[in-house]
Amino acid sequence: MDVRPNVLDRLIAYVAPLAGARRMHARCCMAAAGGLVTGVRRMAGGHDGTLANWNPRRDQRLSESLSFDRAMLRAESLASNDGHAASCIDALALNVAGPGLRPQSYPDAARLGISDEAAAAFAESAEAAWSLWCREADAAETLHFDDLQYQAVRSLFVTGEFLQLTLWNDAPERTFGLCLQALHPARLRTPSDMMSRTDIRNGVHLGQRGQPLGYFIANPPENMGLASLSSTYFQYVPRKTGHRWSCLHRFHSGMPEEVRGVSVLSAAMKQFRDLADYVDYELVGALIAASFTVFIETPADVLSGRGGFDGGGAVADYGPQMQPGTMTVGQAGHKPHIISSTRPGPTFDAFYERVLRAAAASTGQPYEMVAKDFSKTNYSSARAALLEVWKLHALYQDWFIRSYLNCLWPMVIEEAWLRGLLAVPAGAPGLWDSPLISRAWLACVWTRPPRGQIDPTKEREAEALGLESLTDTRTAICHGRGLDFETVAKTRQREERLLQRLGLKADPAGLAGSERISQEPDDGQP
Repeated sequence: MDVRPNVLDRLIAYVAPLAGARRMHARCCMAAAGGLVTGVRRMAGGHDGTLANWNPRRDQRLSESLSFDRAMLRAESLASNDGHAASCIDALALNVAGPGLRPQSYPDAARLGISDEAAAAFAESAEAAWSLWCREADAAETLHFDDLQYQAVRSLFVTGEFLQLTLWNDAPERTFGLCLQALHPARLRTPSDMMSRTDIRNGVHLGQRGQPLGYFIANPPENMGLASLSSTYFQYVPRKTGHRWSCLHRFHSGMPEEVRGVSVLSAAMKQFRDLADYVDYELVGALIAASFTVFIETPADVLSGRGGFDGGGAVADYGPQMQPGTMTVGQAGHKPHIISSTRPGPTFDAFYERVLRAAAASTGQPYEMVAKDFSKTNYSSARAALLEVWKLHALYQDWFIRSYLNCLWPMVIEEAWLRGLLAVPAGAPGLWDSPLISRAWLACVWTRPPRGQIDPTKEREAEALGLESLTDTRTAICHGRGLDFETVAKTRQREERLLQRLGLKADPAGLAGSERISQEPDDGQP
């Protein structure tokens, strides 16, 4: 904008200088506000130096499935053949699922209009029904539901997702008809004759808003690969049938518009692979160095006495091949040469540890949990590392509860309700009378795997202080150890009755706060 005064500005300034000055000031302010101030140049989007050849690209829809399958195969290969990659997966699966997450029912008695005693009776029957279903949950009738949980979580970390179908088995020896069939996520793919359809991505049938509607699951004949299968060899399974789940395809999404999961090993997959190759090459070099044969000079007369030389001075044949560590007799005049190997070098340990630390950090875990090396760890560093990784475990556990367990709990309770396995008080509302009533009946919390304790004495003292200051509860403490407070209280009650019946007394005064059981005479009897 031109800020130079025009004829009108000069006339106003001549007649009223103050008004003319205000007019020029306003003109300059408008000119300053009317311009565009651009941001500084960002090197992240530049093409200078080492960034000149860095031009990432996004996969197209057809090439996306090819790269996805390849990444899944590589992740499975690492988890099966690389020790540290397998350690990453096993550590996450063990701490997230462990022995299995179990429900603790807490129906809302006030909303349901029932007494607390009736709510407690219903909760106990619901937990008993869940425990019964867990023994029948596997469609193959080989695994407990706790095993299915661990299998699903491990598949989540290896392949980035897990896949289960809900089936119905009405065999007479079963109590529940609902069961689960676990499938390998590689079965989920797009048929070759449907590649042109834009509403199918990597085997997931999407709706107009991007929501999953169903899944194409491959069922190939014997000795036939999964690639290039037509729709003849596929089964389409809807996501839901009515209000019940038909297919449980779950993955932890980190970006919008994702329809399939990504392995936790994907970020450092190249590092894991290169590090394994590096160690393998060093081992081969060490084996070669250990296999060098030493030749020892021996006098000619000794050799001739052994028949080592004939008239022409030829050396006898002592075998077709020299084995590692053998000592072969040579000719007189030959000098032995000991070949030494400098592999691995003096920086091998530091370099190996540094690369492994970076690879472990990409999975959200500390180096010590992946390498199982606690030699350089003290209490403070171990506590800090575990507090940080526990956040990751809690994140996955909360997601696992929301997206998977809370989908199965209503289905199990609904069938148990219909089969008369629950203690429903007379006059209580039905399970599906309204969404609010359903949530009141199905309210529960899930007991998680125990975290463990680095220093039990300090942590027990902290728990006691929390209870004393009303900042903690016995239920929360027990849940942190993978226990249920109600079960613990009932067990303690049975123990006290047993001690009283046997004439034993728990002595609270003991070393480190432990309980010593001392026998006291009962009515003069020995």
